[in-house]
Amino acid sequence: MSVSVPIHSLEELKSWKIVTSRSKLEVGEQCFVAWESGVLKDCMDKNVPKTLICHDMKGGYLDDSLIEGCSNSKAYNFIQWSVIDIFVYFSHHFITIPPPCWVHAAHIHGVPILGTIITEWDDGAAICRKIFSSKDSVDEFVSSITDLTLHHNCDGWLINIENPLEEKLIENLIYFLRRLKQELIFAGNCGKIIWYDSVTKEGKLDWQNELNEKNKDFFDACDGIFLNYVWKHENLKNSVLMAGDRIIDVFVGIDVFGRNCFGGGGFNTHEALSVIRQERLSAAVFAPGWVYECHPVEEFEELSFKFWSLIFPYLNVHGPTSLPIRTSFCPGYGLSKYISGQLAEKQPWHNMSKQQLQPCLAAVRGLYDFKNETDKLQISKSGSEVPTYGNQKLCLTDAFNGGGCLIIQSPCAAIFPLFFCKIPIKQPMILAIVFKGDNKQQLSVNLKFTQLKSSHPTYISCPLTPETKQFNSTVTDVSHCAFTISSMNYDSRCDQMVGNLFRSIASSSSWETRLFQIAMSDQNENSIFLRSIVIESQRETECKIGYLCCF
Repeated sequence: MSVSVPIHSLEELKSWKIVTSRSKLEVGEQCFVAWESGVLKDCMDKNVPKTLICHDMKGGYLDDSLIEGCSNSKAYNFIQWSVIDIFVYFSHHFITIPPPCWVHAAHIHGVPILGTIITEWDDGAAICRKIFSSKDSVDEFVSSITDLTLHHNCDGWLINIENPLEEKLIENLIYFLRRLKQELIFAGNCGKIIWYDSVTKEGKLDWQNELNEKNKDFFDACDGIFLNYVWKHENLKNSVLMAGDRIIDVFVGIDVFGRNCFGGGGFNTHEALSVIRQERLSAAVFAPGWVYECHPVEEFEELSFKFWSLIFPYLNVHGPTSLPIRTSFCPGYGLSKYISGQLAEKQPWHNMSKQQLQPCLAAVRGLYDFKNETDKLQISKSGSEVPTYGNQKLCLTDAFNGGGCLIIQSPCAAIFPLFFCKIPIKQPMILAIVFKGDNKQQLSVNLKFTQLKSSHPTYISCPLTPETKQFNSTVTDVSHCAFTISSMNYDSRCDQMVGNLFRSIASSSSWETRLFQIAMSDQNENSIFLRSIVIESQRETECKIGYLCCF
C-alpha cells in the first residue's frame, strides 16, 4: 500500500535526494506541463484581496495519505476550490509534503498548493543553525527542496520558523527565501513562498500580528506574509501603511478554532473576514477542518455548507480560463462507482485524486440565498429582472462517471450558474452535456460571451428538448458578431476529446446526451471570450447533470 509521508529531519531529506535523484530539467518540464494543461484562473493576477486556506487536521496524513484511496466515504473532503486562491497543507513535521490527492484536486481547479517547512522549539533551532550557517549550506538545502517540490508537483512553501535564531543567521535566512523562489521559478515551478509572522529580524520569536519594520525584510524577500491571529483593527491599519502597493500580499490570519482570534472563529469566522476586507487585505483562514473535527461526521456536509455560506460574500469566485472544460462532477468519494451511467462497483470509497472539476458555486449550493451577490458575478441579462436562483447539490445515489453527479432543483423557473470563465474562443466550440430528469423540454444551457472591443455581452441558449436534432439558431450581438448555434451528432472530434464517452452509453441507460456547435463570424484571435455557463429552467425542475464538456 502506497502512503504519502512527511520528512522529519535534514538527514531524511538528504536520503530522499539520493534515492530519488532526477535532473531538474526533467521534473521541471513535467511540473510545468502539468500546470499548463490544467484549468488555470486569472484572479491571482487581479488586484483584489485573496483567500489562503491552511489545512491543519489532527497532525495531517490521515485517510488522505493513502495514495490509492480508502473505503471511508466519510473521510474529510474539500470541494470549495472555486472560492479560494491558495491552499496550504500544514502539519508540525519538519517538511510537510501535500499528498498527491490534494495536489490533483487543487490543480484541476487552478489553485496553487503549498507545502509547509516548519521548525519549532530546541530541535528546530538546531536545524536552523545547520541550514543557515552559511550560504553553501543554504544552497544545498534549496537544491533538495527544489527537487522535492518538482517531484511532488506542488507550487511552493509556507515557511514557518517558530523558534529563536541567532541574529547572525538572519541574513542567510533571507537569502534562503530569495534563493528558493528563484530556483523554483527557474525550474518551471510557480515558486510561491509565503512567510509566517513568527521570528523578527533580530531573531526573536515574537509574533507581531501586523506587518512592520520587525518582519518586513522577510515580506520583501517572498510573495507574502501570513500574519499571526491575535490582531486588532489598529494592526490591520498599520499593515496597510507598511505594505504600500503590496497590500494584497498581506494575509491576515484567522484561526477557525478561535484561539485569541478576532470574532472567536467557528461560525463567526465571517466577522473577522469582514473587518479584514474593509482594509482590502488578504486573509489566511487556518484550520477550516474545525467543522469536521469538532462536530459529528454525519453533520459535516450540512455544517460545511453553513460555514462556507457565511464567509462566501467575502471571497472571490473564479473558474476555468482555458478549454477544454470536462467534468462528471464527481467529488472524489462515493457510495458506489459508475462508468458511463452504469453501476460498476457497489462499495464506499474515497480518493480525492478522482475528484472532477466542481461547479463554481459548489461551496454554497448555488446563489439562491445570495441575491446581493448577483451584480458582482454579472450573470443576469442586461435590463432583466433579478432571476430566481435554483439549488445545486451533490447526489451520491447516482452518477454518470465516478461517485456522484450534480442535481439541480427549483420549485419554479430558475437559473443555475455552473461556471464563471474567461476563456478566449478561437474556433467553433462544441458543448456536450449528459443529463436526466423531468421537464427537460423546459431546460437550456445558456452561455455568455463578451468581445474584447465591446463591453456588451451576448447570451446564447442551447435547448435540451427532444427536438434538439432540428435545432439551429443565429444570434447577432450589438457588435454585429453572429453566433450560429446548432445541434450535432457524434463525430471523430467528439470521440477524441471525450474518449468515446457518449458512444459507450448503454441503450438501456436513462441518461440523455445533447451536443451543440457554437460558431462565431468574428474569429479574431483573443477577441471573443466565454464568460459563463448557466443552466436555465422555465418551470419547476429536478434534474441530474452527469457530465459537461466544452472544447
